[in-house]
Amino acid sequence: MGKSEKKSKKKHKSKRKEHKEKHKDKPKKSKRQEKIKQAKTDTPPPQEIPAQVATVDSGSEDDFAIPIALMNSKSHAPETPEEYQRRQSQIRREVDPVTGRTRLIKGDSEILEEIVSKERHCNINKKATSTDGDYFESQSFAAAKRRTAK
Repeated sequence: MGKSEKKSKKKHKSKRKEHKEKHKDKPKKSKRQEKIKQAKTDTPPPQEIPAQVATVDSGSEDDFAIPIALMNSKSHAPETPEEYQRRQSQIRREVDPVTGRTRLIKGDSEILEEIVSKERHCNINKKATSTDGDYFESQSFAAAKRRTAK
C-alpha cells in the first residue's frame, strides 16, 4: 500500500467522523415509522377490560398448563435414521379404488413386485383387465351422457 492510498483512507475516515458528528442528534427512524408512531399516539387507547383470574386447581377446567405428554413428544423433532428405516421397512397391501388392483407398497411410496405362480399371474391379469375395461366403459358412458345432455 503506497503513501497516497494511506492518505486517501485517512481522509475518508475523517470525513465519515465529521458526517457522524454532524448527524448525531438526528433520529434514525424513517418518515414512515414516524407516521406510524404518530398515528398510534393519535388514536384513543382501547377500553380496559378487567382480567379474569383463573384459580389454580389440580382438576379444574381452567388450567391452561401444557400437558407433560405434549412437552415430551417428538412431533416437531427431526426423524432419526432408525425411525426412518423402521418406517421404510413396513410393507402393506393397498387396493387402488379406481382400478381395483392390489399393490404391495413399501414404506411411503415404493411399489414392489410380487412373485407369484403362473396360474395366480393369469388370474391377476384377467381380473385387472376386466376392472380396467369396466372403468373405461363407465368413463366413456359418463362422457357420452354429458355430451347428449348439452
